[in-house]
Amino acid sequence: MARYTKYLLILLTFFATIAQGITISGIQDYIAGPDPIHIVDIPLFLLFILGRKRLPQARQATLPIVFTILFFLWSASGLFFAVNKPFVNQELLYNLRALLIFVAIILFVNTKEELQYFFLGFAFGLLYEGLIAVHQWLRGPVGLSFLGEQFWGWQAMGTFVHPSVAGFYMSLMSVLTFRMAVYLRPRYHTFYIAAFFIGVVALYATLNRANWLGFAGAMVIMFSIDFFRGKALTKKARGLLGVMAVMALLGTLRYGTVIIDRFSDAEDSMMAERSSSRKNLALDAVRIMNDHPVTGVGLNNYREFVSKETAGLQIVHCSYLLIGAELGYPGLILFALIILSFLYVGFKCRKSRDQFMYHIASAAVTGILAFAIAMLPSPDYRNLYVKNHIWMVFGITLVVAKIDAHQRKILADPRLRAKLLARKSAMQQHAGAPLQNRAGR
Repeated sequence: MARYTKYLLILLTFFATIAQGITISGIQDYIAGPDPIHIVDIPLFLLFILGRKRLPQARQATLPIVFTILFFLWSASGLFFAVNKPFVNQELLYNLRALLIFVAIILFVNTKEELQYFFLGFAFGLLYEGLIAVHQWLRGPVGLSFLGEQFWGWQAMGTFVHPSVAGFYMSLMSVLTFRMAVYLRPRYHTFYIAAFFIGVVALYATLNRANWLGFAGAMVIMFSIDFFRGKALTKKARGLLGVMAVMALLGTLRYGTVIIDRFSDAEDSMMAERSSSRKNLALDAVRIMNDHPVTGVGLNNYREFVSKETAGLQIVHCSYLLIGAELGYPGLILFALIILSFLYVGFKCRKSRDQFMYHIASAAVTGILAFAIAMLPSPDYRNLYVKNHIWMVFGITLVVAKIDAHQRKILADPRLRAKLLARKSAMQQHAGAPLQNRAGR
């Protein structure tokens, strides 16, 4: 692995958390928003310039890639009919960046070593945003307004634009670092433990119900599957899992009433007769879908078609209904197929005999499940930072698939296996042992 690649992978994941972009004046007539260029674009473009593609994609990657291409192409159809085309252009720019991130990952992450640096970037970002969120929860704003920090006074939000976006980020990064902290124990293991614990506390501090449900639901599902397969309570993991269980119990005793209170008004906010209730917003979205079943109203044009009662101030609190309203039933079906196809690839990769690949695939599947659950009561898929990070996780599933397929090919061919061992021995002699995962040896 080239030296610069590991730093670009860390910077890509870390810079994806930074909210500020580069303002270009005079483009508002074409793109709704002043910041079309973001700092994450720097390592992204450098990866395309300096990165090296080495491994072919696995066969099971075909369907997810096809669905991805069709979905992004369908998303651009609003350019031909949308009422507000600058709004379409704004989200198309978000989509393009997410797609480029996805492509960069599946092309230029080709080894277990590179995957570990990629996850190290996740841990850096989680610790950074988590510490900011915890400070906001305990003491108030940090003073990073130049990095996009805002503070509403009762929900921590890091440097993101909304507590729900911060909650999604903390949830997703926590389930990813969990596998590194508990089961794999790579180099910088203590750092992963710290990032996980800070991330979970920060997730609580966002007081965001949708992502609480996404995190808890995904973790329970995957832990239950591993438990019944006999892979949850490994000798290596028992100690940390016990500590986590004790801390979860203490946290529930201390903050359980707050959590209950956050859900106490859920029924009223969902089922009330007022126009802004979740039920009526959902019914309004269904109306828009039925009025525009094939094409939808165009990307980011939902507010142009909402009922007069909401006056465009409320948006349906469900990403699936929002996508259905803006992209029609074909767009909604493609979105569902994307989630299902990447879950399928992730679960297939969990059959790997390589413990490192097994747990990385498990982390990706858990992240996708957390996303799928959290987006049910949340409209946040339209947000730039949600798009960037979930497409990173989608990319990880295909990376695991191609590395595992390559390993199987080597094991099946004695000549390739001998050549790989010779190359590895030579690299260790001349450059020192590379970053290795003890669980994957």
